[in-house]
Amino acid sequence: MLLPTLSLIIGAVLFTISFRMVSQANPSERIPQLWGRPARHPRRIYAVRAAAIGLLLLGVAGWISTLGYAGLLLLLPAFLPAMIMNVLHNRRVARGQHGQRGHPAAQPAAADSPLGPGQR
Repeated sequence: MLLPTLSLIIGAVLFTISFRMVSQANPSERIPQLWGRPARHPRRIYAVRAAAIGLLLLGVAGWISTLGYAGLLLLLPAFLPAMIMNVLHNRRVARGQHGQRGHPAAQPAAADSPLGPGQR
């Protein structure tokens, strides 16, 4: 059962990484929890999500042969980190704190000053 377990773990990590990519592409936009599409959705995310879902399905298929349909429950902990990240992201956006936590929007641009770059 090593291969199905590794497949589930790697798939969960990839799915979480793909959500992080979506979050970074939408630092000031809410991201739908289950259905819908965020404002910006870079194409590379499709490849990461496809690999994640493929590995998750492979892992669940391996565990279903041992546990029966109860193996499907192993998907819950696999998706949980991304779901938690989604809730936290949407709360930050709702509070207007979208420029924090390492997002690119947290870096002030040099031209932000009305006097010009580097002047205050």
